[in-house]
Formats: sequence, C-alpha cells, structure tokens
Amino acid sequence: MYYSKFTLDKLKKDFNIILTGSKGKFNTLPEVLPSPFILEALEEYLPLAVAIGSEKARSELIVAPILVELKILGILNSFLVKNNE
Repeated sequence: MYYSKFTLDKLKKDFNIILTGSKGKFNTLPEVLPSPFILEALEEYLPLAVAIGSEKARSELIVAPILVELKILGILNSFLVKNNE
C-alpha cells in the first residue's frame, strides 16, 4: 500500500487490529520548535517533492532533512546504530 493511501482506520479494518493504549515511545520527547535550517530546507524542498510526485521524492526531500535536524538536536542519537566495520 502506498503511504499516501495509508490510513489508521484501513489498517485496523484490514488486519483486525484493536488499539489498546494511547501512550507511545515518543510521548516523553520534548517539543521542539523548527530551526531556521529546517524551515529553509522545507521551504526549498517541499515544492520540489510535490512537483516530482513520487513517494521516494517526498521521503527523501521531506523526511531526510527532518531526520538530520533531529540528529543535530541530539534527539535521534539514541535511535541510531553506528556501524564501524
């Protein structure tokens, strides 16, 4: 299923899933305002990602800068695995 077609309701219906809790892993993370870097990156990349129109373009042009920002802020460090081989 394409991400753009994904909905939680469809997932629950198709896989007979019942949600039992509302607290997740990331609820304890602090709220962070977007930095000038991320605002500028999204301003530049968002129209391009939408114009290209593919899921891959949206993922790489929108999600990647956000992940970089989280890494810079130290929020993502505990979720990354470093491979030194």
